[in-house]
Amino acid sequence: MDDFLPDLSLRHSSTVALIPLSLTYYALGVLAILPNTFLFRLLLQPVFLWQAWGCVTNIDFSAWLAQSLGLQNSDSLAIWNSSFMTGMCYMVLRTFEWTFMIKEPIRKYELTTHQGAPTRSKRPLSISSVLLDGLDLFFNLRGIGWSWSPQSSPRWTTAPPSIPSLFASFLLKITMFDASQYLIQLSCPAVSSNPSGGSIFDSNLSLLPRIASAVFAGICGAIWAYLLPETMYHMAALIGRVVCRQPASYWPPISHRPWLSTSLHEFWSYRWHQLSRHIFVTFGARPGGALLGQPGALIGAFAVSAVLHHFAMWGIGNGSEFSTVGGFFLLMGVGVAMEVGFKKVTGMRVGGFFGWLWTMLWVIVWGIFLIDAWARHGMLATEFFPTGLRPGKPLVAGVIGLLNVMVNRWDVGLGKLNESALQSMIDLSSNAR
Repeated sequence: MDDFLPDLSLRHSSTVALIPLSLTYYALGVLAILPNTFLFRLLLQPVFLWQAWGCVTNIDFSAWLAQSLGLQNSDSLAIWNSSFMTGMCYMVLRTFEWTFMIKEPIRKYELTTHQGAPTRSKRPLSISSVLLDGLDLFFNLRGIGWSWSPQSSPRWTTAPPSIPSLFASFLLKITMFDASQYLIQLSCPAVSSNPSGGSIFDSNLSLLPRIASAVFAGICGAIWAYLLPETMYHMAALIGRVVCRQPASYWPPISHRPWLSTSLHEFWSYRWHQLSRHIFVTFGARPGGALLGQPGALIGAFAVSAVLHHFAMWGIGNGSEFSTVGGFFLLMGVGVAMEVGFKKVTGMRVGGFFGWLWTMLWVIVWGIFLIDAWARHGMLATEFFPTGLRPGKPLVAGVIGLLNVMVNRWDVGLGKLNESALQSMIDLSSNAR
Protein backbone atom coordinates (compact mmCIF):
# COMPACT_ATOMS: atom_id res chain seq x y z
CA MET A 1 0.00 0.00 0.00
CA ASP A 2 2.95 2.33 0.61
CA ASP A 3 3.64 2.38 -3.14
CA PHE A 4 0.45 4.40 -3.63
CA LEU A 5 1.23 6.94 -0.89
CA PRO A 6 3.50 9.97 -1.25
CA ASP A 7 6.93 10.24 0.36
CA LEU A 8 6.78 12.14 3.66
CA SER A 9 10.51 12.78 4.02
CA LEU A 10 10.23 16.39 2.80
CA ARG A 11 7.76 17.56 5.45
CA HIS A 12 8.57 20.67 7.48
CA SER A 13 7.92 21.81 11.05
CA SER A 14 5.58 24.71 10.28
CA THR A 15 2.03 24.13 11.51
CA VAL A 16 0.50 27.39 10.26
CA ALA A 17 -1.68 25.48 7.78
CA LEU A 18 -3.58 23.94 10.69
CA ILE A 19 -5.27 27.29 11.39
CA PRO A 20 -7.32 27.53 8.15
CA LEU A 21 -7.91 23.77 8.29
CA SER A 22 -9.40 24.05 11.80
CA LEU A 23 -11.59 26.99 10.79
CA THR A 24 -12.97 25.08 7.80
CA TYR A 25 -13.55 22.02 9.94
CA TYR A 26 -15.38 24.11 12.54
CA ALA A 27 -17.47 25.79 9.82
CA LEU A 28 -18.54 22.41 8.43
CA GLY A 29 -19.57 21.33 11.94
CA VAL A 30 -21.65 24.48 12.42
CA LEU A 31 -23.29 23.99 9.02
CA ALA A 32 -24.15 20.39 9.97
CA ILE A 33 -26.10 21.75 12.93
CA LEU A 34 -28.06 24.29 10.89
CA PRO A 35 -30.94 23.29 8.56
CA ASN A 36 -30.87 23.72 4.77
CA THR A 37 -27.08 23.99 4.47
CA PHE A 38 -26.30 21.01 2.23
CA LEU A 39 -25.17 23.17 -0.71
CA PHE A 40 -22.77 25.13 1.49
CA ARG A 41 -21.35 21.93 2.96
CA LEU A 42 -20.99 20.47 -0.52
CA LEU A 43 -19.02 23.50 -1.69
CA LEU A 44 -16.84 23.60 1.41
CA GLN A 45 -16.03 19.87 1.51
CA PRO A 46 -13.44 19.86 -1.34
CA VAL A 47 -11.78 22.91 0.22
CA PHE A 48 -11.35 21.00 3.46
CA LEU A 49 -10.04 17.89 1.66
CA TRP A 50 -7.46 20.02 -0.17
CA GLN A 51 -6.37 21.62 3.11
CA ALA A 52 -6.20 18.25 4.87
CA TRP A 53 -4.06 16.72 2.12
CA GLY A 54 -1.70 19.68 2.31
CA CYS A 55 -1.34 19.29 6.07
CA VAL A 56 -0.80 15.53 5.89
CA THR A 57 1.90 15.70 3.23
CA ASN A 58 3.69 18.84 4.44
CA ILE A 59 3.54 19.02 8.24
CA ASP A 60 6.01 17.09 10.36
CA PHE A 61 4.22 17.41 13.69
CA SER A 62 6.97 15.65 15.65
CA ALA A 63 9.57 18.06 14.24
CA TRP A 64 7.40 21.02 15.26
CA LEU A 65 7.00 19.58 18.76
CA ALA A 66 10.74 18.93 19.06
CA GLN A 67 11.47 22.48 17.95
CA SER A 68 8.96 23.85 20.46
CA LEU A 69 10.60 21.84 23.27
CA GLY A 70 14.12 22.82 22.23
CA LEU A 71 15.13 19.29 21.19
CA GLN A 72 17.67 18.66 18.47
CA ASN A 73 16.14 15.45 17.15
CA SER A 74 12.50 14.48 16.66
CA ASP A 75 13.06 10.70 16.35
CA SER A 76 12.11 10.21 20.01
CA LEU A 77 8.73 11.88 19.36
CA ALA A 78 7.65 9.65 16.48
CA ILE A 79 4.33 8.69 18.02
CA TRP A 80 3.04 12.25 17.75
CA ASN A 81 3.23 12.09 13.95
CA SER A 82 1.18 8.90 14.18
CA SER A 83 -1.38 10.62 16.41
CA PHE A 84 -1.47 13.62 14.08
CA MET A 85 -2.20 11.38 11.11
CA THR A 86 -4.93 9.57 13.03
CA GLY A 87 -6.55 12.88 13.94
CA MET A 88 -6.45 14.03 10.31
CA CYS A 89 -8.11 10.80 9.16
CA TYR A 90 -10.86 11.22 11.75
CA MET A 91 -11.47 14.81 10.67
CA VAL A 92 -11.77 13.84 7.00
CA LEU A 93 -14.20 11.02 7.74
CA ARG A 94 -16.31 13.14 10.05
CA THR A 95 -16.65 15.98 7.53
CA PHE A 96 -17.57 13.43 4.88
CA GLU A 97 -20.33 12.18 7.16
CA TRP A 98 -21.53 15.72 7.92
CA THR A 99 -21.70 16.53 4.21
CA PHE A 100 -23.15 13.40 2.65
CA MET A 101 -24.49 11.00 5.27
CA ILE A 102 -26.73 12.93 7.65
CA LYS A 103 -30.43 12.95 6.78
CA GLU A 104 -31.29 15.90 9.00
CA PRO A 105 -29.31 18.50 10.96
CA ILE A 106 -27.48 17.04 13.92
CA ARG A 107 -28.39 18.56 17.26
CA LYS A 108 -27.16 18.47 20.80
CA TYR A 109 -29.50 17.30 23.56
CA GLU A 110 -30.13 19.03 26.85
CA LEU A 111 -31.88 17.72 29.96
CA THR A 112 -35.12 19.42 30.92
CA THR A 113 -37.79 18.68 33.50
CA HIS A 114 -41.30 17.83 32.34
CA GLN A 115 -43.99 17.12 34.94
CA GLY A 116 -41.31 16.43 37.54
CA ALA A 117 -39.41 13.90 35.39
CA PRO A 118 -36.12 14.55 33.53
CA THR A 119 -36.50 14.45 29.76
CA ARG A 120 -34.04 14.87 26.92
CA SER A 121 -34.77 17.41 24.20
CA LYS A 122 -32.84 19.04 21.38
CA ARG A 123 -31.31 22.39 22.22
CA PRO A 124 -33.07 25.36 20.60
CA LEU A 125 -31.12 27.08 17.87
CA SER A 126 -29.56 30.42 18.69
CA ILE A 127 -26.34 32.09 17.65
CA SER A 128 -24.60 31.37 20.94
CA SER A 129 -25.83 27.76 21.19
CA VAL A 130 -24.85 26.95 17.58
CA LEU A 131 -21.37 28.43 18.00
CA LEU A 132 -20.80 26.60 21.29
CA ASP A 133 -22.26 23.34 19.99
CA GLY A 134 -19.98 23.61 16.95
CA LEU A 135 -17.02 23.83 19.33
CA ASP A 136 -18.28 20.80 21.24
CA LEU A 137 -18.73 18.91 17.98
CA PHE A 138 -15.14 19.80 17.03
CA PHE A 139 -13.76 17.58 19.82
CA ASN A 140 -16.61 15.13 20.52
CA LEU A 141 -15.72 11.74 19.03
CA ARG A 142 -18.27 9.57 20.83
CA GLY A 143 -21.45 11.57 20.36
CA ILE A 144 -22.23 11.81 24.08
CA GLY A 145 -25.29 14.06 24.25
CA TRP A 146 -25.70 14.29 20.44
CA SER A 147 -28.35 13.04 18.04
CA TRP A 148 -25.79 11.68 15.56
CA SER A 149 -24.72 8.82 17.81
CA PRO A 150 -27.23 5.96 18.27
CA GLN A 151 -25.34 4.96 21.43
CA SER A 152 -24.92 8.31 23.12
CA SER A 153 -24.23 6.64 26.45
CA PRO A 154 -22.00 3.64 27.37
CA ARG A 155 -23.43 0.13 27.56
CA TRP A 156 -22.41 -0.36 31.19
CA THR A 157 -24.04 1.42 34.10
CA THR A 158 -20.96 2.35 36.14
CA ALA A 159 -21.34 5.91 37.41
CA PRO A 160 -18.65 8.35 36.23
CA PRO A 161 -15.99 8.86 38.91
CA SER A 162 -15.71 11.95 41.08
CA ILE A 163 -12.98 14.47 40.31
CA PRO A 164 -10.67 13.29 43.17
CA SER A 165 -11.02 9.64 42.14
CA LEU A 166 -10.54 10.60 38.48
CA PHE A 167 -7.32 12.42 39.39
CA ALA A 168 -6.11 9.46 41.46
CA SER A 169 -6.89 7.11 38.58
CA PHE A 170 -5.00 9.41 36.23
CA LEU A 171 -1.90 9.33 38.44
CA LEU A 172 -2.06 5.54 38.73
CA LYS A 173 -2.54 4.98 35.02
CA ILE A 174 0.15 7.40 33.91
CA THR A 175 2.57 5.67 36.29
CA MET A 176 1.67 2.20 35.00
CA PHE A 177 1.82 3.49 31.43
CA ASP A 178 5.40 4.66 31.90
CA ALA A 179 6.30 1.50 33.83
CA SER A 180 5.06 -0.78 31.04
CA GLN A 181 7.04 1.21 28.45
CA TYR A 182 10.18 1.14 30.61
CA LEU A 183 9.88 -2.64 31.06
CA ILE A 184 9.84 -3.04 27.27
CA GLN A 185 12.86 -0.76 26.90
CA LEU A 186 14.66 -2.62 29.70
CA SER A 187 14.00 -6.11 28.31
CA CYS A 188 14.60 -5.12 24.66
CA PRO A 189 17.74 -2.93 24.45
CA ALA A 190 17.25 -2.32 20.72
CA VAL A 191 14.04 -0.41 21.47
CA SER A 192 15.65 2.13 23.79
CA SER A 193 19.15 2.34 22.29
CA ASN A 194 17.87 3.61 18.92
CA PRO A 195 15.30 6.45 19.02
CA SER A 196 14.22 5.62 15.47
CA GLY A 197 13.18 2.13 16.52
CA GLY A 198 14.29 -1.43 17.20
CA SER A 199 12.74 -4.89 17.28
CA ILE A 200 11.48 -6.63 20.40
CA PHE A 201 12.92 -9.85 18.92
CA ASP A 202 16.50 -9.61 20.21
CA SER A 203 18.81 -11.15 17.59
CA ASN A 204 21.55 -11.55 20.22
CA LEU A 205 19.52 -14.18 22.07
CA SER A 206 18.99 -17.81 21.16
CA LEU A 207 15.58 -18.92 19.91
CA LEU A 208 13.72 -19.70 23.16
CA PRO A 209 14.99 -16.70 25.16
CA ARG A 210 14.27 -14.48 22.15
CA ILE A 211 10.66 -15.70 21.99
CA ALA A 212 10.23 -15.40 25.77
CA SER A 213 11.57 -11.84 25.71
CA ALA A 214 9.26 -10.92 22.83
CA VAL A 215 6.23 -12.43 24.60
CA PHE A 216 7.02 -10.46 27.76
CA ALA A 217 7.43 -7.27 25.68
CA GLY A 218 4.19 -8.06 23.85
CA ILE A 219 2.24 -8.36 27.12
CA CYS A 220 3.78 -5.11 28.39
CA GLY A 221 2.98 -3.55 25.00
CA ALA A 222 -0.67 -4.58 25.33
CA ILE A 223 -0.82 -2.85 28.72
CA TRP A 224 0.91 0.20 27.20
CA ALA A 225 -1.56 0.30 24.28
CA TYR A 226 -4.49 0.11 26.71
CA LEU A 227 -3.15 2.82 29.00
CA LEU A 228 -2.17 5.31 26.28
CA PRO A 229 -5.74 6.34 25.29
CA GLU A 230 -6.90 5.88 28.88
CA THR A 231 -4.31 8.35 30.17
CA MET A 232 -5.02 10.89 27.44
CA TYR A 233 -8.77 10.59 28.06
CA HIS A 234 -8.35 11.07 31.80
CA MET A 235 -6.33 14.20 31.16
CA ALA A 236 -9.00 15.56 28.80
CA ALA A 237 -11.73 14.63 31.30
CA LEU A 238 -9.97 16.52 34.09
CA ILE A 239 -9.68 19.59 31.88
CA GLY A 240 -13.32 19.31 30.82
CA ARG A 241 -14.69 18.85 34.32
CA VAL A 242 -12.38 21.18 36.28
CA VAL A 243 -11.67 23.97 33.78
CA CYS A 244 -14.78 23.86 31.56
CA ARG A 245 -17.11 22.86 34.43
CA GLN A 246 -18.72 20.09 32.40
CA PRO A 247 -20.93 17.51 34.16
CA ALA A 248 -19.59 14.02 34.89
CA SER A 249 -22.08 12.52 32.41
CA TYR A 250 -20.06 14.08 29.57
CA TRP A 251 -17.08 11.88 30.48
CA PRO A 252 -18.14 8.26 30.95
CA PRO A 253 -15.39 5.60 30.87
CA ILE A 254 -14.07 4.73 27.41
CA SER A 255 -13.31 1.09 28.21
CA HIS A 256 -14.49 -1.59 30.60
CA ARG A 257 -11.74 -3.88 31.89
CA PRO A 258 -10.78 -5.52 28.58
CA TRP A 259 -8.68 -8.14 30.39
CA LEU A 260 -11.94 -9.71 31.64
CA SER A 261 -13.27 -10.36 28.13
CA THR A 262 -14.47 -13.92 27.56
CA SER A 263 -14.80 -13.54 23.79
CA LEU A 264 -13.30 -11.45 21.02
CA HIS A 265 -16.75 -10.02 20.30
CA GLU A 266 -17.01 -8.82 23.88
CA PHE A 267 -13.45 -7.48 23.80
CA TRP A 268 -13.85 -5.33 20.68
CA SER A 269 -17.55 -4.45 20.87
CA TYR A 270 -17.43 -2.59 24.17
CA ARG A 271 -14.64 -3.59 26.58
CA TRP A 272 -11.82 -2.04 24.53
CA HIS A 273 -11.84 1.75 24.23
CA GLN A 274 -14.83 3.18 22.34
CA LEU A 275 -13.26 6.35 20.89
CA SER A 276 -13.38 5.02 17.32
CA ARG A 277 -16.62 3.06 17.49
CA HIS A 278 -18.75 5.57 15.57
CA ILE A 279 -16.21 5.79 12.72
CA PHE A 280 -15.98 2.01 12.37
CA VAL A 281 -19.75 1.57 12.43
CA THR A 282 -20.51 4.44 10.04
CA PHE A 283 -17.87 3.74 7.41
CA GLY A 284 -17.36 0.01 7.86
CA ALA A 285 -20.16 -1.93 9.52
CA ARG A 286 -23.13 -0.13 7.93
CA PRO A 287 -22.03 -0.23 4.27
CA GLY A 288 -20.57 -3.71 4.72
CA GLY A 289 -23.77 -4.93 6.31
CA ALA A 290 -25.89 -3.38 3.55
CA LEU A 291 -23.89 -5.33 0.95
CA LEU A 292 -23.19 -8.66 2.65
CA GLY A 293 -25.27 -8.78 5.81
CA GLN A 294 -23.66 -9.67 9.16
CA PRO A 295 -20.38 -10.97 7.62
CA GLY A 296 -20.06 -7.76 5.62
CA ALA A 297 -20.63 -5.62 8.70
CA LEU A 298 -17.94 -7.54 10.55
CA ILE A 299 -15.44 -7.32 7.69
CA GLY A 300 -16.21 -3.67 7.06
CA ALA A 301 -15.66 -2.55 10.66
CA PHE A 302 -12.30 -4.27 11.02
CA ALA A 303 -11.22 -3.24 7.51
CA VAL A 304 -11.73 0.44 8.37
CA SER A 305 -9.77 -0.11 11.59
CA ALA A 306 -6.96 -1.78 9.63
CA VAL A 307 -6.73 1.07 7.12
CA LEU A 308 -6.80 3.78 9.80
CA HIS A 309 -4.04 2.10 11.81
CA HIS A 310 -2.01 1.68 8.64
CA PHE A 311 -2.29 5.40 7.90
CA ALA A 312 -1.29 6.14 11.49
CA MET A 313 1.89 4.11 11.04
CA TRP A 314 2.58 5.67 7.62
CA GLY A 315 2.29 9.10 9.23
CA ILE A 316 5.48 8.50 11.22
CA GLY A 317 7.36 9.02 7.97
CA ASN A 318 9.43 5.89 7.42
CA GLY A 319 6.95 3.63 5.67
CA SER A 320 4.53 1.11 7.11
CA GLU A 321 3.62 -2.56 6.97
CA PHE A 322 0.00 -3.19 6.11
CA SER A 323 0.49 -6.95 6.38
CA THR A 324 1.55 -6.53 10.02
CA VAL A 325 -0.30 -3.45 11.26
CA GLY A 326 -3.48 -3.70 9.23
CA GLY A 327 -3.23 -7.48 9.28
CA PHE A 328 -3.59 -7.56 13.06
CA PHE A 329 -7.02 -5.92 12.92
CA LEU A 330 -8.13 -8.06 10.00
CA LEU A 331 -7.17 -11.12 12.03
CA MET A 332 -9.28 -9.82 14.89
CA GLY A 333 -12.20 -9.84 12.45
CA VAL A 334 -11.31 -13.40 11.47
CA GLY A 335 -11.34 -14.38 15.14
CA VAL A 336 -14.79 -12.86 15.70
CA ALA A 337 -16.02 -14.65 12.56
CA MET A 338 -14.71 -17.91 14.01
CA GLU A 339 -16.74 -17.26 17.16
CA VAL A 340 -19.85 -16.70 15.02
CA GLY A 341 -19.16 -19.98 13.24
CA PHE A 342 -18.63 -21.76 16.57
CA LYS A 343 -22.04 -20.59 17.77
CA LYS A 344 -23.75 -21.73 14.56
CA VAL A 345 -22.16 -25.20 14.77
CA THR A 346 -22.51 -25.82 18.51
CA GLY A 347 -25.39 -23.53 19.45
CA MET A 348 -23.25 -22.07 22.26
CA ARG A 349 -21.60 -18.70 22.63
CA VAL A 350 -17.89 -18.44 23.31
CA GLY A 351 -17.48 -17.63 26.99
CA GLY A 352 -16.28 -18.76 30.38
CA PHE A 353 -12.69 -19.57 31.28
CA PHE A 354 -11.88 -21.15 27.92
CA GLY A 355 -13.43 -18.17 26.15
CA TRP A 356 -11.18 -15.87 28.19
CA LEU A 357 -8.14 -18.02 27.42
CA TRP A 358 -8.97 -18.04 23.71
CA THR A 359 -9.46 -14.27 23.67
CA MET A 360 -6.20 -13.48 25.48
CA LEU A 361 -4.19 -15.87 23.33
CA TRP A 362 -5.63 -14.60 20.03
CA VAL A 363 -5.08 -10.95 20.93
CA ILE A 364 -1.65 -11.33 22.53
CA VAL A 365 -0.10 -13.77 20.05
CA TRP A 366 -0.98 -11.64 17.01
CA GLY A 367 -0.45 -8.51 19.07
CA ILE A 368 3.22 -9.38 19.59
CA PHE A 369 3.86 -8.75 15.89
CA LEU A 370 1.89 -5.49 16.03
CA ILE A 371 3.92 -4.33 19.04
CA ASP A 372 7.10 -5.30 17.19
CA ALA A 373 6.07 -3.18 14.19
CA TRP A 374 5.37 -0.23 16.49
CA ALA A 375 8.74 -0.73 18.18
CA ARG A 376 10.65 -0.91 14.88
CA HIS A 377 9.09 2.41 13.82
CA GLY A 378 10.12 4.16 17.02
CA MET A 379 6.75 4.42 18.77
CA LEU A 380 7.88 2.61 21.93
CA ALA A 381 11.02 4.77 22.16
CA THR A 382 8.90 7.93 22.38
CA GLU A 383 9.84 10.24 25.26
CA PHE A 384 6.60 11.21 26.97
CA PHE A 385 8.24 12.82 29.98
CA PRO A 386 11.20 15.16 30.54
CA THR A 387 14.44 13.48 31.59
CA GLY A 388 14.33 12.53 35.24
CA LEU A 389 10.56 12.96 35.60
CA ARG A 390 9.34 9.55 34.48
CA PRO A 391 6.85 8.33 37.12
CA GLY A 392 7.03 4.62 36.27
CA LYS A 393 10.79 4.21 35.81
CA PRO A 394 11.76 4.68 39.48
CA LEU A 395 8.93 2.32 40.47
CA VAL A 396 10.28 -0.44 38.22
CA ALA A 397 13.87 0.29 39.31
CA GLY A 398 12.78 0.12 42.96
CA VAL A 399 11.01 -3.23 42.49
CA ILE A 400 14.02 -4.66 40.64
CA GLY A 401 16.36 -3.39 43.37
CA LEU A 402 14.16 -4.95 46.07
CA LEU A 403 14.13 -8.26 44.20
CA ASN A 404 17.94 -8.16 43.90
CA VAL A 405 18.26 -7.60 47.65
CA MET A 406 15.88 -10.50 48.35
CA VAL A 407 17.77 -12.77 45.96
CA ASN A 408 21.12 -11.81 47.47
CA ARG A 409 19.82 -12.49 50.98
CA TRP A 410 18.40 -15.79 49.79
CA ASP A 411 21.77 -16.69 48.28
CA VAL A 412 23.58 -15.76 51.49
CA GLY A 413 21.08 -17.70 53.58
CA LEU A 414 21.30 -20.67 51.25
CA GLY A 415 25.09 -20.51 51.40
CA LYS A 416 25.04 -20.52 55.20
CA LEU A 417 22.56 -23.38 55.16
CA ASN A 418 24.83 -25.35 52.84
CA GLU A 419 27.82 -24.67 55.10
CA SER A 420 25.83 -25.80 58.13
CA ALA A 421 24.69 -28.93 56.33
CA LEU A 422 28.26 -29.67 55.24
CA GLN A 423 29.54 -29.23 58.80
CA SER A 424 26.81 -31.54 60.07
CA MET A 425 27.83 -34.18 57.56
CA ILE A 426 31.45 -33.84 58.66
CA ASP A 427 30.46 -34.19 62.32
CA LEU A 428 28.35 -37.24 61.55
CA SER A 429 31.24 -38.77 59.65
CA SER A 430 33.59 -38.14 62.58
CA ASN A 431 31.16 -39.66 65.06
CA ALA A 432 30.75 -42.69 62.83
CA ARG A 433 34.47 -43.27 62.96
